[in-house]
Amino acid sequence: MQYIGKYEIIRRLGRGGMGAVYKGLVPVINKVVAIKLLQPGELLEDIVGLEKLEDIFTFEARTMAAFNQPFLVTAHDFDRDSAGRLYFVMDYICNNLGDMIGETYILEDPSRVIGAEKVLQYGRQILAALDFLHHNQIVHRDIKPQNILVTDEDTIKICDFGMSLVQGVSFSGPDNMQIGSPYYTPPEQRKDPNQVDGRADLYSAAVLLYRMLTGQLPGMQSFSLSLVNPRYDTAWDDFFARALQWKPGDRFQSGREMLAAFDQLTLGPPTPSGACVFDGRQSAAVQVRSEPANVCRSKARDLFGVSKQYRPLEPVCNRLELGETLVHDATTGLVWARETSRFPLSCEDATAYVHQLNEQCAHGIRNWRLPTVNELLSLLADGDVAPLPNDDMVPVHWFWSCDRHGQHESWYVNMDMGYAGVQDVNCLNSVRAVALAQKVESDAA
Repeated sequence: MQYIGKYEIIRRLGRGGMGAVYKGLVPVINKVVAIKLLQPGELLEDIVGLEKLEDIFTFEARTMAAFNQPFLVTAHDFDRDSAGRLYFVMDYICNNLGDMIGETYILEDPSRVIGAEKVLQYGRQILAALDFLHHNQIVHRDIKPQNILVTDEDTIKICDFGMSLVQGVSFSGPDNMQIGSPYYTPPEQRKDPNQVDGRADLYSAAVLLYRMLTGQLPGMQSFSLSLVNPRYDTAWDDFFARALQWKPGDRFQSGREMLAAFDQLTLGPPTPSGACVFDGRQSAAVQVRSEPANVCRSKARDLFGVSKQYRPLEPVCNRLELGETLVHDATTGLVWARETSRFPLSCEDATAYVHQLNEQCAHGIRNWRLPTVNELLSLLADGDVAPLPNDDMVPVHWFWSCDRHGQHESWYVNMDMGYAGVQDVNCLNSVRAVALAQKVESDAA
C-alpha cells in the first residue's frame, strides 16, 4: 500500500505542472477524499525554485481553508508526507463540467450542449461564487470547465486556486508564462496577469456559459443566440454582448451585477424533441447488447454504437407499455422497473441494490440486473430525452451500467444530457433495474 501522510492512496486522479491529485482514504472511517500533492516537474522546479513553489502551494491551501461558501471547494487538512512533500486534503467530487460537455484538448472541437434550464442553475451558482471571491479580494484567473466540479446533488463547486490573485499577491513565474487557459482568458490577463481584477473572471465565466449553451466557443463569431434558437430572446444577445467585451470597463463590473442581469434572463418554450413514434413499420424487435463488458474508451464507441460525443448513432424507437410498477418496451424486449433507487449509490452498492431486488422478488421478478450502456442508451428518444418516468426524489438522472472500464471505473449514462461516460466506482449514481421480458415470462411460467 502507498500512503501520503496518514492517507492510504487508491490511485492517481490527475496531474498538473505543480503536482498531482490522488484518491485516498481517511484511516479508520474509510472516507474517500481527494489529496493534492506538491510534486512539480523538474523544469518548473528549476525555473521557480522549490521554496517559492511551497509558498504558492501553502497559499492556495490557506486560501481554500478559509472558504465558507457552498459553491467553492475547501481544504480540510494540510501537512507533509514521509518524503517531506506538502499536501492538502479536499472533498472527493466525481464530476466536472469539462467531462460533462466532453471538452478535449482540442478546444476548438464542438462540445456537448447542456440544457438551458441547467445552464441557468449552474450559471447562478458560478456567479454567486465569483461574487463571494471578489468581495474577499480573490481573483481566480483560471475559470474553465475542468475547474467547475459538479456534486452528486447537482451543485457546482469551483476548484484549483493555485493561480489565484489574493489581495494583490499571486504566483509570479517566468515573464512568458501564461496564467489561465486559452480562449477562456480575457485580453488584459494575457497582457498583464498580475494587474487584473474580478472582471477577468467574469469574462471567463461568460465564455463558459456560452460554451455550455451552444457547444461552441464565442471566438470571433456573433453572440446572437436569438438567431439560432427561439428559446433565447434578444436579452440573451445583450447579456453576452456585454459580458464578452474585450475592454474590462465595458463589461459587467461585479459578480453581483452580472448575476442580477443573468437572473433576469428568461426562456421560451422548448423545441419539440422530435422523438420517434412507432408507426407500425418496425415489426422486428431491436436486439440490444445485454452481456456486461470491460471496455476501454478506444473500443467503447464501436461496442456502444455512439458518436465522438458518446451519444447514440441510431436511437431506438421505443414502444413502451407503462404499468404501475413496470415498463415493458416491445421494441427491445426489455422490462424496466419504474422505480429507481431512492438515493444515488456507489457502484458496489448499486450491485447490492439489484441483488436485494432479486431476493425480494420485487414486482414478481427474480432476474433483475444492472443494464448495459447500450440498454440505457436505448431509452433516449432520438438520443435526446429519456421517455421513462423519472423519480422526483432523485435529484439527477445519472445511472450506473454493468459495463466496467478497468479495475477502478465503470461506465454510466447521463440521461439528462444523453451520453455515456466513465466514473470512479466510488462515485454515486442512481440505479434503474432491467430484465429481459422473455426470461421474465419463462420464469413466471
